Amino acid sequence: MKKSRKQRLKIESVQFLLVAVALMLVLSTGVFAAGQQEAEGSGGAEETGPIKLVFWEHQFPDLVEWSKQAIADYEAENPNVQIDFMIDYAHKRMLPAMYAGKGPDLAGPHGPKVIKLMMMGYLSPVNLDAFPEFDTYDDLEAAYYPNSLSQFEQDGKIWALPEEYVVPGLVVNKKLFNMAGLNPMDSNNIPTNWREVGEIGGKIFQAIGTEDGQVKYEGWDWYYYRDSWQRVVLRTIFAQYGAAFVDSNGQIVVDSPEAVEALTMMKDMIHKYKTADPSATPGAEGLDWQIFNGRVAMGRFLAGEITKMVAAEDTKDDIMMTQYPAPEGKTKILPVRTHSWCVNGSSSERNQLEAWKFINFMTQRWEHFAITGQNQPRIMQPDLDVPWFESEWFKEQQQQYQSIQLFPFETLAKGNVVYQTGEKLYGTDESVLRADEITDIVSDAMERIILKGDDVQPSLTQAREEIEQIMMINQ
Repeated sequence: MKKSRKQRLKIESVQFLLVAVALMLVLSTGVFAAGQQEAEGSGGAEETGPIKLVFWEHQFPDLVEWSKQAIADYEAENPNVQIDFMIDYAHKRMLPAMYAGKGPDLAGPHGPKVIKLMMMGYLSPVNLDAFPEFDTYDDLEAAYYPNSLSQFEQDGKIWALPEEYVVPGLVVNKKLFNMAGLNPMDSNNIPTNWREVGEIGGKIFQAIGTEDGQVKYEGWDWYYYRDSWQRVVLRTIFAQYGAAFVDSNGQIVVDSPEAVEALTMMKDMIHKYKTADPSATPGAEGLDWQIFNGRVAMGRFLAGEITKMVAAEDTKDDIMMTQYPAPEGKTKILPVRTHSWCVNGSSSERNQLEAWKFINFMTQRWEHFAITGQNQPRIMQPDLDVPWFESEWFKEQQQQYQSIQLFPFETLAKGNVVYQTGEKLYGTDESVLRADEITDIVSDAMERIILKGDDVQPSLTQAREEIEQIMMINQ
């Protein structure tokens, strides 16, 4: 993401505002004090003696256990290194802590947060001294899925590495299908496109949706009320329909014909096909857990959510996974969401190097990621002559794990993906920095369209005008 001098000045103005806000939060509330106290001192570590790293990670239970074991193994191999591992509110604390000059030595937050930190100058670039198997950044990139690292390139360097690839899939609750008189083992009853989701979801909701006047089950529903997944779903739908939020010229295009088509589909799901009642529970909130609690017949599935499925003891045997629906008549696009490893540019050089060594160690522990469907994007491993998903060991595992039998490895290997926050959706550096604000304005329009029944084109035009107003700060 190369930037002109004008773009850099604009980003610096946003950076100043964000730092000021972060400092006010830290000083006035003390919410981040505990985590920063534990991280404090990493930037001034002694250049001799033991190395102490602070590592913040997201809180998927399975990933936490995997990380803890990796830390224990790394410390056993490197007795001079101690890694303090934290997950408590790490995602919420990450940006304010980094803006305030604190934060951990290394972390694995969502990709969009990493990109912001990179663009605003808070990160340390990948240190190739920690990756002796690679001579250049080009060599490093060649070990990953195509285009995996392009989102983290700036000024001729790479500033982060994707921890896993998470792509959407479709969860089907076989029990609810059977209750509605639809055999889930009949492929004709499993949707492959959004029209079929509407038709099948509508049949299910009509057949079993209500009991004594109360909504009990739903066929399909969207996320509402500022759920963080709402942004992810909107970005996925926009990508599938060839729509964007901002184009490469900086024009706001959330009311383009493609965007209107995307939001019309979302509206039709509820108003035309009547797959759910968004004003009722389930559906109104906590949709992901409602899916795993057996209240929704079809839902969006993410590989990182496998632990939720396993935890849902009463319904896990009823759950079947298949490919995510796509629009009819359009080139199939694979939206990709990542958490990504990054290193704090405020840490000492010694800690930065050790942090990258640990990250290199983590990228080579691919087997567990592979069988949980989280998909390690470093496909070429030191002990393999082929990509890990073509290895004999993995092919044997595929026969056992439903979660990875339909994983789109071929599409990923071709690089035909759209990242959750990237230039295909947000067009310019300034827009990437404001991606969440932009998406939330479109979310407001989506809710007016679905919950109130407003017309699609005028609602999206209003959203465009609102986005243009917030972008004026960068003019």
